[in-house]
Amino acid sequence: MARREAVNNDSDPIIVSSEDIESVKVKIAGEIATSKSPGITMKKWRQLFGEKQRDVAARMGVAPSVLSDYEQGKRSPGIKFVKRYVESLITLDLEKGGANIRHYSDYPRSRHKAILDIREFSIPITINKLTEAINGVYLWRSRGREQEVYGYTVVDSIAAIRYMDSTEFIQLFGLTSMRVLIFTSVSTGRSPLVAVRVYPLKPMAVALHGPASPEKVDKLAVELAEFSGIPLILSMSKSVKDLIEALRGLE
Repeated sequence: MARREAVNNDSDPIIVSSEDIESVKVKIAGEIATSKSPGITMKKWRQLFGEKQRDVAARMGVAPSVLSDYEQGKRSPGIKFVKRYVESLITLDLEKGGANIRHYSDYPRSRHKAILDIREFSIPITINKLTEAINGVYLWRSRGREQEVYGYTVVDSIAAIRYMDSTEFIQLFGLTSMRVLIFTSVSTGRSPLVAVRVYPLKPMAVALHGPASPEKVDKLAVELAEFSGIPLILSMSKSVKDLIEALRGLE
């Protein structure tokens, strides 16, 4: 198995295998090729890799305005363009250490028993759209531009408390933290929000399922959400089954 040492100025070199690189290339190219909106999916992966549009365009040898046209859906990318796009993301990441390649090559991992459902969107959706799908009401949300998310994770909060240790909590974030964590079997909501508060990686939003009304949610849970700047939603779906079915109907 061929291995490549990626440049990393902040720590020891990260060893990235050729299999890691190829698996990520196939993953990204395949998702773009099968997407109903390939430009939006291209933009999604660029953002997941933390790259600026102008840097990717420069690596591809095109003007930023050209890449912008593709990401906005004004042009339809062909096979050769997608290949250059993916190659540019990979090369830029290798120059920075290859952390994204390693992360995305390891996904999907085996699912923890506490995770009831997990999904990545090829096209981001707004938190409002997801909230409507799960018959949700906001307990707290920040003002300003509406945020988009790239996925969700449904978690049995009781199973998570019983069986999930701190090193396994990362599994809740799937491909990216730009997602909504949805906790079921919730009594007051305090425990999930405490866990989210102390964990260094933060989701874009948290939803609770279990309390019969907003008044049943612990005030501390709402305060923790506000303190962390994370929108907090209460799902009024009749059952966890209904909740998951509604989520799977998104996009």
